[in-house]
Amino acid sequence: MSGWPASLVRISRALELVNALVRLPYRVGLRESARASVPVVSVGNIAVGGSGKTPLVAALARTLLEHGATPVILTRGYGRRSNDSVVVHDEPGISWTRIGDEPALLARAVPAAGIVVDADRVRGARLAVERLAATHLLLDDGFQHWRLARDLDIVTLDAADPFCRRSPRREHPRALARASAIVLTGTVREPERAIPEVRRYARDCPILITKVVPVALHLAGEVLRPSALAGRQVLAFAGIAAPGRFAATVAALGATAVRLARFPDHHAYGRAELDRLLADAAGQGLLPVTTAKDAVRIPADLLSGIAWLDVEAQPLQGTFDELLRPVLAGLQSRP
Repeated sequence: MSGWPASLVRISRALELVNALVRLPYRVGLRESARASVPVVSVGNIAVGGSGKTPLVAALARTLLEHGATPVILTRGYGRRSNDSVVVHDEPGISWTRIGDEPALLARAVPAAGIVVDADRVRGARLAVERLAATHLLLDDGFQHWRLARDLDIVTLDAADPFCRRSPRREHPRALARASAIVLTGTVREPERAIPEVRRYARDCPILITKVVPVALHLAGEVLRPSALAGRQVLAFAGIAAPGRFAATVAALGATAVRLARFPDHHAYGRAELDRLLADAAGQGLLPVTTAKDAVRIPADLLSGIAWLDVEAQPLQGTFDELLRPVLAGLQSRP
C-alpha cells in the first residue's frame, strides 16, 4: 500500500502539465539541448520519490569503472546548504550539507567515481570533463531535464506501482515512449506482472529487472553481514520516500521491528530528536537501525551507536553491461 495521501496524489498530477510545458520548446525546436563532449547517460523516473534510482546510479558507475571508463555523476544536490559548484573525487566522508544526502551517499558508495554538484548541468558537464577527465557522464535524476542532451535515457520504475497510481508522479506513463531502457525494481513476481503494462507505452526498449538488496550492516565501526540483524529487536527509523519498504527489508533479514519511526524524505536530523530516539531505543532494549541515505545525515558521534544498512542494485534479469552497451564501445574491461 502507498503511504501517500490520496489528495496529494491527485494534486501532483499538475506536475505532468508543468513538465510538459517545460519540454515543449525543446520538442518543437525553439530551444536546443547542449551536447557534451562525452557520452551522457541519464537515470531518472516518472515518480515523485524513490524508485531505486540512487542504487542504480552507483551500479552503473561501478560498471563503467570495471570497463576502464572514468565516470562522473552530475547532480544538483537536493537539500544541500550552498549553491556553489562542487567537484568531488575520492572523498567518501564529505558532508551532506555541502553536496546533498544522495550525492554524499554516492561519494561513499563509489569513491572512485567523480561527482559534480551543480544546478546547471551543462556547466557541470563541462567541469566534469575539464577537471576530472570524465569519459562518461551519469546524469542523476535527468529524465525531465532538457538543457543537456543525453545518449541514453534510463528510467527506473517501482514494479509494485510502475505508473504511480497510488503515489505522486512527474509525468504521464506516455513519457516512457522516449526511454532508451527501463529498469524495474521489485520482487521477482512484481516485475513479471508489470512488464505487460509497461510495454503498452514502451514497446521496443530493453527492460532490465533488478532488486535492491542489503549487502552490509555497519555498527560501531564494524562491517557485518546483513544477517547479523536476525533475531534482534530493533527500532527502525528512516527519512526516505518509502520508509515502509525499509521496514520490510529489516523484517526480511529476521529482525523484529518493534517500532518504525517515519521522517520526511531528506530529513535533516537535529541532535535533540536523535538523542530522544536513541534514549527511547535504549529504554526498550532495542537496536536503532536506519538506511545508508539517513546515515550520511547523522553526526558521526551519534552514528556510532546506530546500525545502518548498505544496499546495492543487483540484476535479476539482464545485466548492467547490456544496459550500457551503446556507450561502452572502445572501452577495455579491467580484469
